[in-house]
Amino acid sequence: MSTSERAKVCLITTGGTISSVYDATTHALRPGLSVDAVLEGLPKQMGQIEVVRRELFQMDSANAQPHHWQDIASAIKDVNDEIPEIQGIVITHGTDTMVYSAAAVSFMVQSFGKPIVFTGAQIPATVPWSDGPRNLLDALRLAAFGDIGETCIVFNGEIHRATRAKKLRVNSYDAFDSVDPIPLGVLAGEIVLYETRKKRHNLVPRFDTRLDDRVFLLKVFPGIPSQILQKIVDMGYQGVVIEGFGSGNIPIEENSMTGVIQKAINQGCFVVISSQCAFGQADLTTYDVGLAAAEVGAISAYDMTSEAALVKLAWVLGHSHDSERVRAMMEGNIVGEISQFSKGSGR
Repeated sequence: MSTSERAKVCLITTGGTISSVYDATTHALRPGLSVDAVLEGLPKQMGQIEVVRRELFQMDSANAQPHHWQDIASAIKDVNDEIPEIQGIVITHGTDTMVYSAAAVSFMVQSFGKPIVFTGAQIPATVPWSDGPRNLLDALRLAAFGDIGETCIVFNGEIHRATRAKKLRVNSYDAFDSVDPIPLGVLAGEIVLYETRKKRHNLVPRFDTRLDDRVFLLKVFPGIPSQILQKIVDMGYQGVVIEGFGSGNIPIEENSMTGVIQKAINQGCFVVISSQCAFGQADLTTYDVGLAAAEVGAISAYDMTSEAALVKLAWVLGHSHDSERVRAMMEGNIVGEISQFSKGSGR
């Protein structure tokens, strides 16, 4: 793009706090601002950025379902087909489930070669001290001019890889963190990008929205009845991510989960073990209480976040239920969901 051309960026709105208004009837916030209203809070002169506007949903992200991930990915494909010169995509989204949607788009839209940027706000854009306008402007700036070719989350001046981010704070402007040592970059007076990112490229993008959403996320706690996993399998779930303690540990004595995990796997349900900890990884070889799960066929999530592991499992099961292929795909690093620091990064 020459310096005299305006960068075209598509803004796709899906609701969330950034577009919320106060409902006098319920005395609570609900999404209600149009895409035009969301943009009103930005400077009137956007310089070299031309914003193409698409309104997809008016939804609180707590109501998001897996089919909404597919809708977002399909909207990105439509924009790419209609406007091949588009420089990047920005998606405004509620913060509660942003990491799920952004991770799903990472798997569904691969090799896009341009920034796909999720952002939102902790405070509605209509409130004078809202973080929404700053986040949105940062996201548009990155989408237009940033040398980045992957799906990311922009929030509070930081750029996080979608599959390596977690929402850690309910009210703070600094809602998200990367579970890697550093984010992909920061936004201040300049766009500063680190070498850990994927750069822009001209490869042919791959759009693949296949999902099997019969997946479940189960958190282990002291006293958890082991038979609950069997109940989940009986309900028809094809995959379960179990959040173990520490490095992926599960009870193997009283209320032992070993037998029910083996039975679930024998019934065709895939079991993945992640960690409840935000930082670190599931290593099923460290303790007997982790090794027991591996020995009956559970798959390690390594240092994937539980959110990314759940989304990945749904995407993988949308492609195959062959045990060897599912294991290979889950243990492989597809879109940066397993970090270079993980023991699984070389698989």
